[in-house]
Amino acid sequence: MNKKANRRAFFVCMFICLMYVSIIMNVPEKMCFRRVSNDQKNAPANMNMYMQENTRQEIPKIVPVSTVQAEQPIQTVQPERLKQPVQAELPAINKRISNPTAGGDCIEPSLFMSLPLVCFAIKERLIEKDGLIPAGKGSNNIVTWKKPVDILNDKDEEGLKNISKIIGAKHILVFLKQGGITLKEGLSAEEIMLGKGYVLEKKKLLSLYNNIVTDKDNNLFPFTVNGIGIVRHNGNFELTAMRDKTKKQHSAENEGWLMPNLMNLPIRSALDKLAIHTTKIKIYGSGVVAEQSPKPFERTAGETECIIYGKTQKQQNGEK
Repeated sequence: MNKKANRRAFFVCMFICLMYVSIIMNVPEKMCFRRVSNDQKNAPANMNMYMQENTRQEIPKIVPVSTVQAEQPIQTVQPERLKQPVQAELPAINKRISNPTAGGDCIEPSLFMSLPLVCFAIKERLIEKDGLIPAGKGSNNIVTWKKPVDILNDKDEEGLKNISKIIGAKHILVFLKQGGITLKEGLSAEEIMLGKGYVLEKKKLLSLYNNIVTDKDNNLFPFTVNGIGIVRHNGNFELTAMRDKTKKQHSAENEGWLMPNLMNLPIRSALDKLAIHTTKIKIYGSGVVAEQSPKPFERTAGETECIIYGKTQKQQNGEK
């Protein structure tokens, strides 16, 4: 046991002696790795000790990131040669979208979309070609009734909105899909009919005209909107810049006709009789016709404005 204890004491003493020797010989300082600049290599030993003491004493100040960004804002510098082409290109893009005859491929169709949709609705018998549809109100705030063709000729947006409600968005989207046109979601039937809120390729718009518009609808052309027109040229439709000319009145407008006797007729029957001669019809009341203007059998000509005053059947029976 004494031998083991002596051996253990010997090794402990040896370890302590080695530690003292390494401290005296500065072995830990020589064994560590650190980055030293050329100036520090050439500096004297006492200077290195002074720098080490100062480094230990001075604690670097932590600056918030937001403060640094506020003091030194980051600036992205772009060469002027890159800025100028982009600024010059934007007006050109806007011009191509607003002007259908420009070189751009896409346009906002505006009322140009209404004509093929109305022709489609007539072809599919969703609306009647000679039927009357409520359109815009007149000067006396009275709703006027017009045929679909007259609504297109007058560019009557209220009438087109009512046609779109009759057709329905479902039928409109099916028709456009058959023509290779897919619109963004959320558009109403009225927005599609008026051509607002979306863009369309010119060739696809003209393709709708070529597929659905027939020779029977030639009286609608040139179809002009804001100085731009769609015309038929060599059997195909194309967009062209043109002045919006007032169309010639139909020969039927200049022909005289007799005002029929509408007294005591249902309002719907009276409308059917008047629709043969004119589209300018105003209606007051409901039920049966109690009064009319012009008077029965009065000779008139052209698109004469006709006014019908109606009363319900109950009122008629009460007076009797």
